Amino acid sequence: MGAQEGIVSPHRSGFGFVRVEGQKENVFLPPPQMAGLTAGDKVRINVVKGADGRLSGEVEAILARGVTSFLGTVEISGRTAFVHAVDRRLALRCLVPPESLGGVRAGDWVIARITRYPDGERGGVAQIEQRLDPERPLEMACSTAVARFNLPVGFSGEALQEAEAYGERIDPSQARGRVDLRDMPLVTIDGEDARDFDDAVYAEPHPKGFRLVVAIADVSHYVRPGTPLDRDARERGTSVYFPNRVLPMLPTALSNDLCSLAPEVDRLCFASDMVISKTGVLLTSTFYPAVMRSQARLTYGRAYAALFERNPEVCSALGALLPRLEPLVTLYRALLKARVRRGALDFDSAEPTYTFDAQQRVSEIGSYTRNDAHRLIEECMIIANVAAARELLAAKAGGLFRVHATPDEKKLDLLLGALAALGIPGELPEEVTPRDLRRITERLGKSLERPFVESLVVRSMPQAIYQPANIGHFGLALSEYAHFTSPIRRYPDLVVHRALKAVLDARDSSGARFGADELGSLGQDLSRLEKRSDEADRYVDTFLKCSYLRERLGQTFEGLVTTVVEYGCFVQLRGIGVDGLLRVESLLDDDYAQESGGHAWVGRRTGRRLAIGATVRVIVTNANPVEGLIDIELAG
Repeated sequence: MGAQEGIVSPHRSGFGFVRVEGQKENVFLPPPQMAGLTAGDKVRINVVKGADGRLSGEVEAILARGVTSFLGTVEISGRTAFVHAVDRRLALRCLVPPESLGGVRAGDWVIARITRYPDGERGGVAQIEQRLDPERPLEMACSTAVARFNLPVGFSGEALQEAEAYGERIDPSQARGRVDLRDMPLVTIDGEDARDFDDAVYAEPHPKGFRLVVAIADVSHYVRPGTPLDRDARERGTSVYFPNRVLPMLPTALSNDLCSLAPEVDRLCFASDMVISKTGVLLTSTFYPAVMRSQARLTYGRAYAALFERNPEVCSALGALLPRLEPLVTLYRALLKARVRRGALDFDSAEPTYTFDAQQRVSEIGSYTRNDAHRLIEECMIIANVAAARELLAAKAGGLFRVHATPDEKKLDLLLGALAALGIPGELPEEVTPRDLRRITERLGKSLERPFVESLVVRSMPQAIYQPANIGHFGLALSEYAHFTSPIRRYPDLVVHRALKAVLDARDSSGARFGADELGSLGQDLSRLEKRSDEADRYVDTFLKCSYLRERLGQTFEGLVTTVVEYGCFVQLRGIGVDGLLRVESLLDDDYAQESGGHAWVGRRTGRRLAIGATVRVIVTNANPVEGLIDIELAG
């Protein structure tokens, strides 16, 4: 088999595996080969296939470390101190020198940073970075995620100084030479807690349908290539949002202030000025640097109440601005119909919301569902992103496209198998389209199973990524698409802004032209950083849900079987949105055997089937927030 590179995944028993991208079978590492390795390490291994067909490896080199900091507990014996990783999968125990203890005591929960990695002869060494209170799960979740995924928190002094040097207001001289949109009734529509306002919108009737102006914060004017601000933003790739804090891509002097399109202040922007047909088709677009003044900062709730519910109180508060906003609704309905005609996927999954008590414990878990105001802004952003991609393609300019490939045949076969196990008819043509997948879920109407089936469809598709080659966006059913609308929080959008500015005016020092190799490297790295952000977000969500359940051991929940495995099945708890493991040895009401094909566990005496999609009542018996593990048993 020869040399391969992959990511290490340790097992508690001392052995481990290496996951090689694009290879279905993981490579086994026996315990001696795991010496000095931790979870997430990137290694080069020599792979051989044994007589039993199993792949095993010998480590040739450690290429990159996956863990730099971790959550641990302190052990002190005499004058010697150690810190143990709480997550047993890391299998880490590091010596802490006295000068690196930072005043912590035995039993304390801490974030520790590795200063020397273990090897075959010596153990690891760590330094205590932060003491945590295990009774404050919100702080624990966020601090552990920052450590686990090596998320940058602070900015360099040079970047902070550069951001603050721009001041709090734009210099009037900066507006000269730009299109003046200050009299246009542009508004921002964002979430209640938003502080970084990337985008503002305005629509009006046009002889061919509609004129839509999407004005985006002109981040590229302030963040120039190669500067300290650019280096720090590039290292992050994206802002990361947790329930109680934001790790911004840019210092707050820019992200929350000078770049943010706050109401009633002049701001520099980069506008996409589009003509859209009455049927929601993009006809023409122009891009230009502009200066604007947002007329209002609307929340999704207020916008929905005024524009869709016609709430008298909210309408009255908007006054003369209201009729200037109404063309947005007509345009939105045209764009929505165009989306349906294309057959684009449109899964409305609810996002979790948390209520915390004074000790940062989760007291309630709810869900936040999008309304038509969310969708209005989403459709405006999508059409602006399409316009940006078309502009790059027409100019033959290098840029980053947001691409989503067609699902591969194996994953679609797995999807059809899962649908068959659920009793849901699903037939797909040889060349599948998003409309074919959409029809599967539309047949379910508003049934309780629909969100789960939608999640199965999502799992069957590849991840959307950034790359210089445009192959279209399968999920949105678009032949060209680029991220343009969120440069405050996404570095790929900043790249697209620079590329577009270079097309518009080669003399513009905030523009940039990119070579193919540079774009290829950027695309790979920014896709990786986006994935890191998503994983950190999911980790915090799971941590908080587990900590909520840990306070409710013994309680009964409705659940839905989501996966059947050789040692039991996973059950998603309704209203919580997290999976618990129902082990086969805990099934005491009958003697269960796995059905041929592995789609269900079946009771020999009762015939009860625990199959994908089955509804069950379960009792939570254990919850481990750090490892994201929940144990459950059948109720009754």
